[in-house]
Amino acid sequence: MFEESIVRTDAREKVTGEARYSGDLDLPGVLHLKLVRSDQAHGLITGIEFPDISDLSDHYFFTAADLKENSFGSLVKDQPVFADKKVRFYGEPVAMVAAPDEDEAAELSGQVRVFYEPLPVITDPEPALRPGAVPVQEEGNLANELHIARGDIEVGFSEADLIVSGTFDLPMQEHLYLETESGVAWVDERGVLTVSAATQNPFLDREEICRTLGIPREQVRIKTPWVGGAFGGKDGNTVQIYLALAAWKTGRPVRLIFSRRESLIATYKRHPARVKARIGFKKDGSILAFQGEVYFDTGAYRGLGPAVLGLGIEHFAGPYRVGNLKLDGYLVFTNKPPASAFRGFGAFQTQLSVETLINRGASRLGIDPIELRRKNALRKGDNWPLGNQLVSSVGLLEALETLRETRLWRERADNRDPELAWGMAAGSMCCGIGVGIPDTAEVTIEKQGEGYLVRAGTVEIGQGMLTALSQLAAGELEVPIDRIEIISADTEETHDCGTTAASRVTFIVGNALIAAARKLREDGGDSATGSAVFPGSLEEGIEPGLPHRIYSFIAAAVKLRVDPLTGEIALLEICSVTDTGQVINRGCLEGQMEGAAVQAIGFTLMEELSFIEGIPQQTSMSTYLIPTVLDLCPIRVITVGEGEETGPHGAKGAGELGLVAIPPAIIAAVEDRTGIEIDRLPIRPERLRGL
Repeated sequence: MFEESIVRTDAREKVTGEARYSGDLDLPGVLHLKLVRSDQAHGLITGIEFPDISDLSDHYFFTAADLKENSFGSLVKDQPVFADKKVRFYGEPVAMVAAPDEDEAAELSGQVRVFYEPLPVITDPEPALRPGAVPVQEEGNLANELHIARGDIEVGFSEADLIVSGTFDLPMQEHLYLETESGVAWVDERGVLTVSAATQNPFLDREEICRTLGIPREQVRIKTPWVGGAFGGKDGNTVQIYLALAAWKTGRPVRLIFSRRESLIATYKRHPARVKARIGFKKDGSILAFQGEVYFDTGAYRGLGPAVLGLGIEHFAGPYRVGNLKLDGYLVFTNKPPASAFRGFGAFQTQLSVETLINRGASRLGIDPIELRRKNALRKGDNWPLGNQLVSSVGLLEALETLRETRLWRERADNRDPELAWGMAAGSMCCGIGVGIPDTAEVTIEKQGEGYLVRAGTVEIGQGMLTALSQLAAGELEVPIDRIEIISADTEETHDCGTTAASRVTFIVGNALIAAARKLREDGGDSATGSAVFPGSLEEGIEPGLPHRIYSFIAAAVKLRVDPLTGEIALLEICSVTDTGQVINRGCLEGQMEGAAVQAIGFTLMEELSFIEGIPQQTSMSTYLIPTVLDLCPIRVITVGEGEETGPHGAKGAGELGLVAIPPAIIAAVEDRTGIEIDRLPIRPERLRGL
């Protein structure tokens, strides 16, 4: 049943176009919503004028005054639903229009006049922390900070034979999922407010809606149909509160779909980062000391930024034995759209620095980069750089050794083409939300004729979760997979299984499902509920969420060509060797690794959201470029590892791991070919011309 690449349970609906997404739901008499967005990056609101409408029975305007609580946020409620006193980023919602026609709603939103007193705009995190800097938030511009030290960093560097350092400027990245933020809402015949929206966390949405509207939980239902991609960008409020407000106040069904421009300028992003790091090596390649400093630009509001900062710090020194380290992290407010969750979640940015410096160190020491990593690689029982002991499975050594024997890596020894280059890197990614943060799931299974109905309050966002859970259920209950039906992501029909994020779903929901299936078989009844707790989630940590108890590992290599005249980089081949525990569905795993690699390629070679005085410069897919099939290359995925004993049949997290090693591997190949040290992404061809 496992390791098989069985056809995904949602494949037919999606490839035939039968799948219904939130924006596809047809509701009679629906009102169309349009947000009125700020055309200022920073300013005080001095007034709002609405157009005169003769027919107020079909047209509505909404502002902060229509809410009981005008704030939301996954960790801190610091972001207003509607800006009512001050706008802090271009595109921030100030009001909302409802009309029977979508074009009319858009036209009316353009007629709403908002008056501002402009304020100075700040877009760089380091200057934002200097004395006298204009405050984005009343508290100042430092949203959070985190400092960790172990051993004696000065002694470590004093004993080093080689010190390698670098500063890296990494861009803001857009999720650019196929389905923009969208949803519908209505009040049913029972008086229950129902919201059907593209989201990663329906139970959190329910809490936010109840709090902002001041209505009891039993009167709110969140349903999530198919989601056309998320990657973290739909983990938090996008359309949900706006839909709920309009449906509750008007009693009418409503629809809100963000345009691609809105999605680009005003929704959650990957944190831009300035990363400073240095490593001290002995001549034999042993790492003696690591020092890192990172500035994460969280935009105008925190979002999930504090957790991103935590994971960035946790993974900063990489999956290596480091006795002496000093880590400093700063989360900084600027006048940009809020940065929040994005696949890789901070660990992606910081690991790029350590992996790049390890490659530079290997070159200067004359040591093979795989061998240098093998020498320092963590093993089971070692202490993670933050001091926590690794008690879960650790397949990093096996991944490195497997990569070394691949044809891709071996062929570089015989290369005679001066335009070809190879690079490699390794990395890790934690699984779960982390220690000190309750992380649980409950799944119910009911006997249903010759089959079973599984109720799991988690969201399929395209990653193959429903297929994996169907396989696990079929295996435990000893029935064909077509006798498994799953109801998911419905606050009225399922238990809370937490967010679809943090590489946690297969692990924790899978464990809860297995518990329910075994209880059902043992008790012989018609239904059973099983629960699971993520390892370490109820323990105390260094910080809430830090460190983790389970990690996945990767080693990856790339082959590319750099054109000496144009500086264009052509990727030729990628190989990722991953330790993700037992594979439940090989096709789904390979799809995750390939998709993650594509996002990493975009981040490294072409994607960037830039700003001039807080105004975004890329507002369409003609100016914000992502990889197409013509930019890609064959991607081979190899799996290793003994499996994780605490996971469902040995599985552990996979969804985010595929990104972390690809950018530094590309950087290594480009630096090897050109001799130019890459300190800013994306890599611009003009820097590499005329070699």
